[in-house]
Amino acid sequence: SLRIPPRKKKKKKTSDSLVVVPRPGVGLANVSAYAGKTVVLTGVFPELGGGAGLNLGKDRARALIESFGGRVTSAVSGKTDVLLCGREPGMSKVSQARARGATLLSFDQLCLTLESGAVAPAKGSAEALALTEGVNITSFSSGYWGNGLANSASDAALTYAARGPERVTADGGTAGGKPKKPKKRGLLGW
Repeated sequence: SLRIPPRKKKKKKTSDSLVVVPRPGVGLANVSAYAGKTVVLTGVFPELGGGAGLNLGKDRARALIESFGGRVTSAVSGKTDVLLCGREPGMSKVSQARARGATLLSFDQLCLTLESGAVAPAKGSAEALALTEGVNITSFSSGYWGNGLANSASDAALTYAARGPERVTADGGTAGGKPKKPKKRGLLGW
């Protein structure tokens, strides 16, 4: 007779992998924390779920920003205050946001600032610059059909997009390591 091995039990998620999404007016979360601010999304947000492919979690991230009074647009412009960076952000949006002085913010930073009752920092302020420096980009999206800017970018362009202008450390080196080029994907971008 044929024996079928028992299924392996799936590991339960630990509390470290859970994301608590702030809600306006709950706890210290300020209902108008992003009022008057223009936010652009880049990358994917798997911690939020919903959507698929390069849209993973973006609808929920958009709803979160809008629930705190922010306006979400699709492209970086001079009016962009914040670039919310998910996993594997687009190099083009990151580079444009840096060039225009927008604040770069990770999803974790967004949640922490909202939970603390803070409002979005003014563009170009010391607080905004500190938040931007705290964003750790280790790889960029390969884009749809592998057409992402990072696929053909020079090492210097990748480094600028990932960390901004080089910061020299006390020992004469530069802060952070070299960002990775995107992984080559199939025809459908998977």
